[in-house]
Amino acid sequence: MGAILTVLMGELFLQPIGDGLARLSYDVPFVLMKSSVPDDLIVAYVDSEVKARLGQSTSVPLSRRFYTQLLSRLTDEGAKLVFFDILFDDPSPDPATDDDFARAIRTNSRVVLVADYVTELNGNAFTSAPSPPIPVLANAAVGWGLASYPYDPDYGIRKLYSGIDQFSSAGFLAASILGAPATRASESNGAAKWLNYYCPPTELRSVNLDHALQPDGLVKGYFRDKIVVVGARPGAGLAGAARETFRSPYSLVGWPDAPGPAIQGLTILNLLHGDWLTRLGSRKEAALVLVWGILVSGLLLTLRPWAAIGVAIVCIALIALFATVIHVHHHVWFCWLVPAVVQTPVAAVWSVGFQYIVEVRRRMMLRRAFGVYLSPYMADQIANQGFDLTLGGKEVEATVMFTDLQGFTKMSESLAPAEVSRILTSYFNLTTRAILDQDGTIIKYIGDAVMAVWGAPLPDPKHAERAVLAAWGMHMAGKQEIAGRRLRTRIGVNTGMVLAGNLGSDFRFDYTLIGDTTNFASRLEGLNKYLGTDILVSEFTRQQAGSGVKFRDLGRFRVVGKSKSIGISEVIGRAADFSVDPPWFVPFAAALESFAQGKFDLAEKLFREVIALRDGKDGPSEFYLQEIQNARQNPPAAGTWDGTVQLDSK
Repeated sequence: MGAILTVLMGELFLQPIGDGLARLSYDVPFVLMKSSVPDDLIVAYVDSEVKARLGQSTSVPLSRRFYTQLLSRLTDEGAKLVFFDILFDDPSPDPATDDDFARAIRTNSRVVLVADYVTELNGNAFTSAPSPPIPVLANAAVGWGLASYPYDPDYGIRKLYSGIDQFSSAGFLAASILGAPATRASESNGAAKWLNYYCPPTELRSVNLDHALQPDGLVKGYFRDKIVVVGARPGAGLAGAARETFRSPYSLVGWPDAPGPAIQGLTILNLLHGDWLTRLGSRKEAALVLVWGILVSGLLLTLRPWAAIGVAIVCIALIALFATVIHVHHHVWFCWLVPAVVQTPVAAVWSVGFQYIVEVRRRMMLRRAFGVYLSPYMADQIANQGFDLTLGGKEVEATVMFTDLQGFTKMSESLAPAEVSRILTSYFNLTTRAILDQDGTIIKYIGDAVMAVWGAPLPDPKHAERAVLAAWGMHMAGKQEIAGRRLRTRIGVNTGMVLAGNLGSDFRFDYTLIGDTTNFASRLEGLNKYLGTDILVSEFTRQQAGSGVKFRDLGRFRVVGKSKSIGISEVIGRAADFSVDPPWFVPFAAALESFAQGKFDLAEKLFREVIALRDGKDGPSEFYLQEIQNARQNPPAAGTWDGTVQLDSK
C-alpha cells in the first residue's frame, strides 16, 4: 500500500499540477553547480547614468550617433557579431544620424537588429505582426528578428525561443549568422531546447557604453572575436520588449533578475556551442517515478523511524546530486523534485506511521534501562538513537575525562560523613553542570571522582572541543567556596578509540568505556599532581579541540606501561580571554625547547624566569627544574636524549 501510494503521488505531480516543481527542478542544479563566465560574450549596457555621462537627457532615447561610434570601434577591432537588443522602429529627429548609423551597420556587415511583436485591434479582430526596425537600418543590417521572449508564470526564461511562423527570434537569427549547426533545419530534431545558464546573468562580462566609447577606456582589441550585445539595463527608457527583466535560476538565491540583453547573449551562446539543455522524455520520467516509488518505499519500511527519516534525507541529497551531475555533464534535466520532495517524504511518512507503535515500545524499554544510571534527558537522547541493549560494545572515537578532588581523603578524615556528603553534593552540583552544558555524558561518580565522555553513546563531531570547554568550566566553577572551603579539581582529558557499550552482565546493565584511551585519561588526571596543574590534555585532544581554547605545551611524556611518548598540554583558558600571550608564555616555550635539546643551563635559567614572572610559583617549571637536576646527576647516554620525560609510577 505504501509503494502504491508513493507511485501514484509521483505520477500525479508529473501532470500540470506539478509544473511548479518542474520549474524548480530546472532551476536548482544551476545554483548547486559551479558557474563559469563565458569569455566570448560582452554586453554593452545603456542606462540613465550612461546617458547623463554622455551629456544626454535621461528622459529621451540615446542619440544613435553614439551607437555609430560604438559600431566603428567594434568594426575596427573585429568583433565577431554585434547584436542590438534595442528597438529602432522610429526615425531619429535628424535623418542624417540614421544614415550614418546605417553606413556603420553596413560596413560592419554582421549586425543583427530586433523587432517587437505587437497585437492590434483591426475592426472586430485582433491581429499580430512584427514591428521591424526602420527601413534604412533594417536594409543595412544582416537581418532582424523578434526580441520578445515567452516567459513562464513566474516570469522566468527557461526555453530557447526560435520565433513564430516565418519570423525567427533575434537570438536564433544571430546564431545562424555565426554558423550554429542547431539553426539549420537539417540539424534540428524538433525537441525543445532549454536555456543553459552558465552563470548568473548579471555576472556576464559587461561594459557601460560610454566607457566603451572612451579612447582610453578599454584596452585596444578588447572586443576582438567577441559577440557583443548592446542593450539597456532596467529603467533606461529605451524602446524594446515590454518586459525588461526576467527571473533566472539564480534569482532563487538572491541574484538580481536577468536583463533582456543577457538572455539574448546566453541564447546565442547556447545555440553556437550546442550546449543547451534537453528534458528527459515524459515516458522516461514516468518510468523513473514508478521505479523510485517502489524502491524508496521498500527501503524506508525496513528502517526504524528516525533512521528512515535520515535515509530519506540522504536519498533526497543523492537525487539532487544525480540531477546536478547529468545537468552539468550531459545537459539533461528532469523533474527530479517529484521523487525528491513528493515521493520520498510520502514514503518516509508512511514508514514512520507504520512503525510508530513498535518504535514507541522500543524507546520505553531503552529509557527504563538507561534511566537508572543517567539523567532522564540523556536517557531519552540515547533511546532516540537506537542504542543496542545487548552485551558488548563497539569501537568509536570519543573524548574521555577523569576528574579528582584534591585533598578529599584528608578532608574526609576530619569531617563527619554527613558533612562530607553535603560538601561533595554541593561541589558536584556546581562542577558537573559544565559537563551537561557541553552535551557530555557522566558515566559514573567514583567517590570524589567523575568519569565523563563526549562522542559516545551519541556521536559528536566536536567531542574534543566540548570536553576541553567543559573541563575549563569545571575548573572555573570549582573556584567558588563551598562550606568555607575552596576545592581544587584535577582533570585529565584524552581522545582516541574506545570500546563503548553495555559492558555489564546478563543481569545488570552497565554502560561504560574501556581501552587505552580511557586509561591514559586517568593517567593524565594523576599527572596533575606532579606538574602542579589543574587540566591536562593529550596531543590527540589538543589537535581536535579547535582554536577556541588556549593551551600551554608541556612537552612529551612516557608513562608506565607505554612504549611511545605522548605530548601533553595544559589548558590555561579560553582563547577569547587572551588578547596577547601572557609574558611568561614565550620564555616557557623557549625553556621547554632548550630542555628537549639538552641545553640544561639555558633551560634552567628560563624556567626560573617563568617562575619569577608568575609570582614565584609555576608547577610545570618547578617540575622541569627537578628533571634537570635528575638529568645532571644521571646523565643520559650520548645520542639518546630527546627531552621525553619518563614517569616510573602511576
